[in-house]
Amino acid sequence: MLICSTYKIYKELSVENGQKAISDLFEPRRIFNIPKYQRAYAWEEKQLLDFISDLDNQTLGKDYFFGTILLQICDNEGYFKIIDIVDGQQRLTTLTIFIRLLLEQLALFGDDISILRETYVQYRNEYKLRVLEYDQEFFHKCILEDCEQAESLIKTPSQRRLLEAKKFFIKDLEPRSIENLRELREKIENAKVLTYAVVNNAEATLIFETTNDRGKPLTALEKIKSFLMYKVYIAADDPENHLKQIQERFGNIYRDFEETLLHLNTDEEFILRNHYITFEADIKRDSIHDYGSHLWLIKEKINSLTGNSATFAKATNFIDNYSGSLKQTFSIFKTIAQDQDKNLKNLYRLGRTANFFPILIASMKYGFESNYIDFCRVTKLLEVISFRVYGIRKRKLKNSAILKRLYELAQSFQGDFDNLIVSLKDIIGEYCSDHEFRNRLASSDLYENISTKDLNYLFLQYDNYVRQIEYPEKEVIEFSQYKGLSIEHIIPQTPRRDYVWAGKSYLSDYVNSIGLVFDF
Repeated sequence: MLICSTYKIYKELSVENGQKAISDLFEPRRIFNIPKYQRAYAWEEKQLLDFISDLDNQTLGKDYFFGTILLQICDNEGYFKIIDIVDGQQRLTTLTIFIRLLLEQLALFGDDISILRETYVQYRNEYKLRVLEYDQEFFHKCILEDCEQAESLIKTPSQRRLLEAKKFFIKDLEPRSIENLRELREKIENAKVLTYAVVNNAEATLIFETTNDRGKPLTALEKIKSFLMYKVYIAADDPENHLKQIQERFGNIYRDFEETLLHLNTDEEFILRNHYITFEADIKRDSIHDYGSHLWLIKEKINSLTGNSATFAKATNFIDNYSGSLKQTFSIFKTIAQDQDKNLKNLYRLGRTANFFPILIASMKYGFESNYIDFCRVTKLLEVISFRVYGIRKRKLKNSAILKRLYELAQSFQGDFDNLIVSLKDIIGEYCSDHEFRNRLASSDLYENISTKDLNYLFLQYDNYVRQIEYPEKEVIEFSQYKGLSIEHIIPQTPRRDYVWAGKSYLSDYVNSIGLVFDF
């Protein structure tokens, strides 16, 4: 009798491959877990609209295919079976949020939802879905439950997206009739899902690479993660250990990227591209235009090594080094985004940071902890290049000669800050010397030839310089105040009547000069 009971429990908790109804997938004692190597919740309004539109357009009684879910069977926790979601975590997270809110609306009309809530949301004291650790508390407290302070508790971009999804579905469900709500419940419970359940990383990698199916296209990070895992599965003697290492590293990458987004407006593609330029590209041989195809170039390199069993060891080593250095680059980007160095702030203010990130990555790698003063010297020179070479001298941002010089410096840098600083000064001297810089500042058409952003920057710096020298008791203008600044002329830039001036020579000499401009 005990053997039969044990078998029954095991069969209930296990997941069989094949097509099944959503209601069968959500067995009460199964807990779905999003492993740490997955990206955080990413669905936005477009995907949410598609989700609800698919449900509304589905005819009741007809099979509705929800998609393919790839699962990895993990250990038990007491009477619960923990199941990792390898693919399909965005859809299952969205489904859980939607069902929770749908049940709430049904309850308002008097429907008994207790069993349904135990099936889809919370069984006993256990929530049926565990998201990434850094979003877990917020998800349970503010999404699966109600929390008036939800907005103030948001700490990550993914938490913002989770809350926006909740608000979206609340707005959609509240006007619906009880009949329509019950139809939605029936459609969801009977929707079909194709499940693949595996017991190790190697199986999961192989199936993911060949059956990936999701509501939102793969991001650049997901593409390279999937590719690296698939290739190490082919090439490594012990793929399971290598797969776990890649998963661990990408878990850190996703976490660091989410934290980066709190401080810096960027994307995965930009960081991956700059990583390639800094550590992987053949600067002397490649054209700078090739770097837009950086993922393809990495894949070609790995494919050339996995095409022959004789180079499998080299392929495994390359993948290991690449994933390790990529993890470090995302960590560096997070540190750059969080850093309060005033030169970095000025660099962001000028809005021409893209060309400088390879040098920032390389110098941050060697200098943030041990040589921070040198790192700040580098950021100051990059600020000067941005303003003088690109802003005042008007060199094109895509000038290949300058870019190649900057990229070569980044890739060759191994911690010799003195040499790097000399090289950056050489670039300034070559493309906008002190003499040329002074002449351009003194020219009568300065205000017509440079952008408002650069003019604002110039006078902000000048204003703060004067404050520090002549009025040290006055506070300098901070970056947060910068966007409110404007340039005001004491006398007209285009006067209509000449007789108000001492003479035409006075007019031509002083109109638009720095002395006749205040910065507020």
